Amino acid sequence: MDLTDEIDVLNEELLLINYAGPTTNNREYLFEKYKDKLHINKDLNRALISFQSNKNEPFYRWFKYKEGFSSAFVSKMLELFGKPYTGQTVLDPFAGIGTTITTSIKQGFNAIGIELLSPGIYATNARIAAHKININDLNRIILKIENLSFDDISIPQEYFFRHLTITKGAFSPETEIAIANYLYFVDQSCKNNELKSILNFAVSSILDDVSFTRIDGQYLRWDYRSERKLKSKFDKGRVYNFKPRLLDKLKIIQEDINSLKSVNGLNDYKLIQGSCLNKLHEVENESIDLIITSPPYCNRYDYTRTYALELAFDKIDDKKIKELRQTLLSATVENKSKFAELKQIYANLGKKADFDIVLKSNQNQLALKEVIRNLYFHKKELNNKNIPNMVKNYFFEMSFVIKEMSRVLKPNGKIIMVNDNVRYNGDEIPVDLILSEFAEDFGLQTDKIWVLERGKGNSSQQMGNHGRKELRKCVYVWAK
Repeated sequence: MDLTDEIDVLNEELLLINYAGPTTNNREYLFEKYKDKLHINKDLNRALISFQSNKNEPFYRWFKYKEGFSSAFVSKMLELFGKPYTGQTVLDPFAGIGTTITTSIKQGFNAIGIELLSPGIYATNARIAAHKININDLNRIILKIENLSFDDISIPQEYFFRHLTITKGAFSPETEIAIANYLYFVDQSCKNNELKSILNFAVSSILDDVSFTRIDGQYLRWDYRSERKLKSKFDKGRVYNFKPRLLDKLKIIQEDINSLKSVNGLNDYKLIQGSCLNKLHEVENESIDLIITSPPYCNRYDYTRTYALELAFDKIDDKKIKELRQTLLSATVENKSKFAELKQIYANLGKKADFDIVLKSNQNQLALKEVIRNLYFHKKELNNKNIPNMVKNYFFEMSFVIKEMSRVLKPNGKIIMVNDNVRYNGDEIPVDLILSEFAEDFGLQTDKIWVLERGKGNSSQQMGNHGRKELRKCVYVWAK
């Protein structure tokens, strides 16, 4: 078989030929292979490798981004594996709000981040700008904003919020006008790009507070006071008026910038907007000393819905939001296969051999085949029939990410990755072990897989059907 032909050996029909029923043999073999690498690390906890440890830190009061890890975790990894002020470069291919980038450049490392979604780009640029602006300039412009009228209806239309279908009606008419007034003022009155970055970020960070919506899981939940036709009488609580809420946020930003400790200059950084599936190719071979990252989990989480208001603020329309959803790493049931797209990318780069290597690794991954085969077999029992394809696509795409991370990593470099195992229909998917086997196919070795003392419980629905069983929450340490 020509490996570059789209004859996917992990497709449903081929996997279920002569299949008698669910098995766990290959996953048990994989566990035996890696069990000596699995170590409970009592220095790690759920708060440290999640947003929770950031709650009371400066900068993290600015936004409600709950994905990714804490700056304390990044600092700990830099202390363990990095050498500051020696010219080392740290990479995060899933940069989020820039925790790896900002922590690294403040601690004597150069940094590169790749991030697809504009809310993360806004947040990272604002956090870095905070170290560069003149605090007196910020104080002066906040004073002007305090005296600004927010009710001028003659503001040019280009400054009004451009809604997506899923965000229409999110604000009261008064809030719509206030947002336009503020954006017009910033555009006309602020010529310093760093200061403008912070001021624009401030309004994007309060959109949820001043709207009739609240993030609930991966969706926007609508308050009964909105003009939408709703089946329930959900009350989100207080819907804030725009100007006082904005000034509250600007005061927090002002306080945090005033409290900044002196930094002897920030090291160099580069922030690339786009998907790491194609943007990683822009990073040179063996140019990275350390990678600290946390990819999307294989858990159906759709960032384009969670951050719909922030994306609309960036003037992304309905067509682009659909394209963006498909560009994301496949972790939702709506994602389609990127096989043809990745094949074309590697052909254009003259890397057909690399594509073949990754494809062959997928075809030889027996534990992954077992997982997907079991999911297809139980497809009718799953709450969404596209879950098997989502899982298949997730691992296929992550294998390319791992291949490229191996390529850009220097010899003796380290990759630190945070990820969760997942469970569907009561069947655990050992994400940590499958990805580690991919890593070893691509020239990396698994030094250790740190396991958190307390894992992740399954959902109440899964608990009722399959009993309570914790899933491993892990930090992988791979070396080249």
